[in-house]
Amino acid sequence: MDDDPVLRSLGADLERDDPELAALLSDTPGARPQPASPPDHTGLWFLLVPLLLLPVLTAALLLPARVTLGVAAMLLILGSPLAVCWMCAAIDRADPGAPRHP
Repeated sequence: MDDDPVLRSLGADLERDDPELAALLSDTPGARPQPASPPDHTGLWFLLVPLLLLPVLTAALLLPARVTLGVAAMLLILGSPLAVCWMCAAIDRADPGAPRHP
């Protein structure tokens, strides 16, 4: 334990101001807060997919094949970095205690 009164008073101030940070900085195993679970949005996909697919399908049927394939290719190329970031974030949400590699 800390015998220094200044350190004890700083620790008490920190616990009063930010208890989560104080729990993370302390060595007590039971003091760490549990992360909140993310909300479940699976039902939202059943609504969004048809609403987004309808205009895309309509445009694909009305435009020439070259334009449709070109736009689809550009969307896939430009959307791939977003997909990778989304997958990495999903992995981090699935296992928040995983060790980080520099």
